[in-house]
Amino acid sequence: MSYGPPPPGDPSGYDQSTGGYGPPVPQYGQQGHYGPPVPPYGVPGPYGAHPPASDPPRNYMVFNILGIFGCLGMTSIIGIIGLIFALQVSSKWHIGDYAGAESAANTAKILGIIGLCCFVVTALFFLFYVLMFLGFGVSALMM
Repeated sequence: MSYGPPPPGDPSGYDQSTGGYGPPVPQYGQQGHYGPPVPPYGVPGPYGAHPPASDPPRNYMVFNILGIFGCLGMTSIIGIIGLIFALQVSSKWHIGDYAGAESAANTAKILGIIGLCCFVVTALFFLFYVLMFLGFGVSALMM
């Protein structure tokens, strides 16, 4: 018993004219239907900027860490905020947000310099305090 030729537009994708299936459909993770293709090096990335030829900007993390330890009380927030911006520099650079990385680096630099100045002032204050304490201790022993 014969049923005849299959109807046109077979839902299984079998192509009667070539005797086989058509080209494979892209799967998850392959280039195709699931998002824009990744551009090659030198072509504008997802943020529209060309990758610069230089290294990532400096993040001034040491300055901001010293700012956390040097500033007492409310001013240690400056060091914490600067540290957050310093940590954002390399991650923004690697995803292609070069302008955002430069902006985060500039903010981290400003906050790092403020934190470093607070660290130096605090260190000088403690040094003065220790020398005064030792000075009074030595003068008490001399009497």
